[in-house]
Amino acid sequence: MSDPAQTLNSPIRLSVAAPAYHEADGIEAVIAEWHGFLSGRADVASFEIVICNDGSKDKTGDILDRLTLSCPQLRPLHFPQNQGAAAALNAAIAATTGDWVLLIDSDGQFPILNLPGMLDAVRRSGGRAAIGIRQKKDVPFAQFGSWASGLVCNLVHGSRVRDFNSAFKLVWGPTLRGLGLEAKGMNYSTEVTSRLLERGITLAEVEIEHRPRATGTSSMKLVRGAIHRLLFVSYIALRQLLLGLGILIRPQP
Repeated sequence: MSDPAQTLNSPIRLSVAAPAYHEADGIEAVIAEWHGFLSGRADVASFEIVICNDGSKDKTGDILDRLTLSCPQLRPLHFPQNQGAAAALNAAIAATTGDWVLLIDSDGQFPILNLPGMLDAVRRSGGRAAIGIRQKKDVPFAQFGSWASGLVCNLVHGSRVRDFNSAFKLVWGPTLRGLGLEAKGMNYSTEVTSRLLERGITLAEVEIEHRPRATGTSSMKLVRGAIHRLLFVSYIALRQLLLGLGILIRPQP
């Protein structure tokens, strides 16, 4: 079925895609929450949970493999070495088969309870994507970096996305799998938003709950992450300029 709106008239086929790195302390509880919630949803006909273990040196991979016995919908992928969150998410996205794909972190900061609001938003808009607007709980330095990069990205796209860098998104599967993402590290959420906008796809915006991290540690090093973010946002700006000048071919929806 090629029309996203038509799939929303009946229970959907959903894929959940996430990267995981050193999440052994909390990932079992997170997957249990996802599985329990999705199993009870009348508007979800079937679901799969595709998680790419990004070369974790703790027990993340072992836990994921063990959980497939009690959660047959879980499909773990494993990188032998750490390649970066974006590379892991790309691998998870490529392995999805659902009509709709929910992008989410595996650290429990985005409750799966946010999903119904995202589904309602794409039903109302008739569009191909929804983005979660966080009530940010990061440290001030990280909040400023996210605000500044979002401001620049909105300027170059001529958009007004309230949380440009939010990783929590619901996207029509064929569109998401065809984005051709290039980021390798922690800038994947910014790139997904940018690639959707450059295809002329309107993002339905939904306010969501965003929890503080309860277990594990963030892989984002603030100073290095800020430098990488600056460089990546500069790349996005240059890309939009080249698309606007017709030097690059604008991708189709």
